[in-house]
Amino acid sequence: MPLDPASEKAARIANALNGLGHIALGHPLEWARGTQGDAKAREAFHEDATLVLELVESDAGRKSPATRRPAECKAALSRFRDMVETIDFDDAPSMAHLKEYARQALEAFMGETLPERLPD
Repeated sequence: MPLDPASEKAARIANALNGLGHIALGHPLEWARGTQGDAKAREAFHEDATLVLELVESDAGRKSPATRRPAECKAALSRFRDMVETIDFDDAPSMAHLKEYARQALEAFMGETLPERLPD
């Protein structure tokens, strides 16, 4: 059963935030790489960042924006998008930078510090 446009958009945003969260919290990416391959995984993470960036930009003009620190969030998402297009997922230093950009973006989006890892 197809979703109505608002529900579909909400689901896409939730999925995009989840994708950024996987990287921000250092979750293994084998699920994405194994099913899609590295090129498709890069593309999917780029799309996630683009969708969240568009949300932040459209939200910025409102009187009560949902994004807590929009300028910081946009800057981190832009760095994330630039890097994820060509990243080697096996390069630990590059992944550390990508993880940091994802963390910065999500923390600015929420206005809260993320835990280093989620409780088991």
